[in-house]
Order: sequence, then C-alpha cells, then structure tokens
Amino acid sequence: MSQDLLSLLDRFAEIGATPGGGVRRLTGSDEDGAARRLFAEIAEARGARLHVDPVGNMFATFPTAPGSDATVLAGSHLDSQPTGGRFDGALGVLSALVAASEIHAEGGPAAHNLTVVNWTNEEGARFQPSLTGSSVFNGKYDAGFALGLPDRLGTTMGEALALIGYLGEAPFPLRPVRNLELHVEQGGHLEATGVQIGAVTASWGVRKLTLSFVGEPSHTGPTAMHQRRDAMRAAAWAITEFHRLMEAEAEHVELHWSAAKIVAEPDSPNVVASRVTVYFEMRNPAQQICTAVGDRFLAAIRPHVEAMGIGIETFTDEARPGTSLDPVGVAMTLEACAELGVRAVPMMTITGHDALALAAMMPSNLVFVPSVNGLSHNEAELTHPEDLANGCAVVKALLERMISEQG
Repeated sequence: MSQDLLSLLDRFAEIGATPGGGVRRLTGSDEDGAARRLFAEIAEARGARLHVDPVGNMFATFPTAPGSDATVLAGSHLDSQPTGGRFDGALGVLSALVAASEIHAEGGPAAHNLTVVNWTNEEGARFQPSLTGSSVFNGKYDAGFALGLPDRLGTTMGEALALIGYLGEAPFPLRPVRNLELHVEQGGHLEATGVQIGAVTASWGVRKLTLSFVGEPSHTGPTAMHQRRDAMRAAAWAITEFHRLMEAEAEHVELHWSAAKIVAEPDSPNVVASRVTVYFEMRNPAQQICTAVGDRFLAAIRPHVEAMGIGIETFTDEARPGTSLDPVGVAMTLEACAELGVRAVPMMTITGHDALALAAMMPSNLVFVPSVNGLSHNEAELTHPEDLANGCAVVKALLERMISEQG
C-alpha cells in the first residue's frame, strides 16, 4: 500500500511541477485539468464510478455496498498554492484512493459505499474564498455564487472549469454519512513532540478582513505631493501598523496573523494608486478574540488613514468560528492508531480544511501526519515516507470501520 501511495504522489507531482520541487496547480488551470483527468483515469481503472457536480467537485465511488444509497466520503484537494508543496491536498486524495481501492478489491460486507473526493478550489489561491467546493456541498454557498467568482483577470471559476472540461451538472446522488480527510499538519507540533499522527479535535477561529484603501489616480511625476491621495502609501502604513498592533495583542493572547496579499489599481508604475486592497487575517482558538482584535485594528487605523485623504472600504469581512470535529471519529482514530502501533495525540488545527466545512452537515474527521520544520505552502514542503505510510494505514483502518457502521 505504501509503495502504491508513493508512486501516485510522484506521478501527480509531475503535473505543474516547479523548479524548486513543488507544484503549481491553480483551480481551473491546464495543470488542474491534467491532475483531474489522471485522478479520474486511475479511479475508474480501479473500479470506481465517477461523478462531477455543478462546481467541479469530483466523486469516485467504489461500490462496497451496491444496494445502499449511503456512502463514506474520503479525500481532500488537488489544487495548490502558486508555490505549493507536493503533499498538501494531494496526500488526502491519493491516500483515500489507495485505501478505498484496496478495501473494494478485498471485498467483504459493508453497510456503506466508499467515495473518494477531490474538492474544488480548497486553496482559494486563484478564486476567493477558499474551501469553495466543500462549502457549496454543505450549503453555505450556492453554485451560482461559486461559479461567478472572478480571478484577477476577470475569468470566473465557472469559465475556468468549463475550459478544462470539469463543469458538471447534477448534484452528487448518494447520501454521505461520514467524511474523513488526511492532511499534512502544516505546522511543527507533531515533529517537535515525536508523535506520528494527530487526531484533530477542532480548529482555531479566524477573521479574514479584506480592506480597500481608496484614493485618487494622478501622475506620479508632476502631481504636487500635497495634492496626492495615495492609496498605496495609506495601505503600506496600515500594514506596518497592523503588525505593530498584532505584536502588542500577542503579548496577552495566542495569535497568528498575516497581511498576505495586495491588489493595486490601476496597477501602473506611472499612476499614483487609486485603490489598494489588502487581505488581512487574524487567528486564535476563540473566534470572539479574532473579532475583537480586528475591531481594535480598524478603530486604530481609520483616523490616520482618513487624515491622509484616503477612504477605507470593507471588501470582505468573514468570520470562520472554530469548528469541532466528530468526537466519535477522534476516538476511533486514536483506537486505530493504538492497534497499528502508531503514536497519536488529539490536537487542534490552526488552518482551514474541507473536513471543517463538511462538519456542518455530517460527522467529519481530520487526521494529520508530520510536516518537516512545519513548512507548508512552500516548494520545499516535506513529509517523510514512513509518515506518509502511517497516514495511509490509518486511513484504511478508519475507512474499514466507517463503512461497517450501521445507520
């Protein structure tokens, strides 16, 4: 099983491969299309039935219980960040594919079918918000909203999916009863503590606050300095102030924060920026702390920015409260690890995953394997082969349990 997984990871890492050893597979890109086609080809060759829903989510169902309309979902995503690692997302899809195809080939009684899923636009790199496909599936967003999301050049997600041939029509026809996702930790806790598996209990909360600083376009040469309403200058000051304020907040509460993306308009070196949009985020285990910290940041910057002649518009303000995962599944994970002789601990996740979105509609669980140096969203991302094998073994053990559950 482990060799099968390593071989598949190598094959998929060739699609969108970057010089630094990572991958670049943005949603709806040619690379995304190639990865989707390979996934479909392998899944169907191993006995799965493929279904694509209206937002491109891919479902490869192994008929382990042909007379049932119920299924257990397992998977993650094949899209990546621009500087993505080869394991982020792909590990969850491919470990589920390996485990599900083995369980199907081995036969035996089961109460539920097994469906391996590739969720669309988990990363949110090209189209925002992230977790798009799983959030349509759980009813948070409708398909029209998701398909209308534009990238920086104005291409919508629907147009991009249509171009690569993965814009489906009908909703997934089976009834999901559980969900499981294996993922690299993307942090350093497991490696630092020498633990092999993390059984995720819940997530941190996050506030994603996207602000547009609005000024006025003018020539960068002759326009007098006192006449300029420079949105870039205001945004730069606000970013610096944001980091200063967050460092002060972090003296009292556990906090992770970033200002990771800037979009400048009209995006010309000869025009004073008239609108600069900045993507801020704040994370803490308690959502109310994220909300309060963000409110204090806004109150602190507004007077100074307005004194510069710049307006502030809230482009998006999204609260993602911490989500609890299924405690029965957590206990099942710890039990399976004990039987396999793999050391496991319960833990929280700081970042978002499809498993968290799906917890709104069904029992859902998330399992972590170690990330070397806690590095992720980076071409140098690494998880050792023995940890990959452990993760895949745990996935198979859990899926065998989950498809045997009655109800």
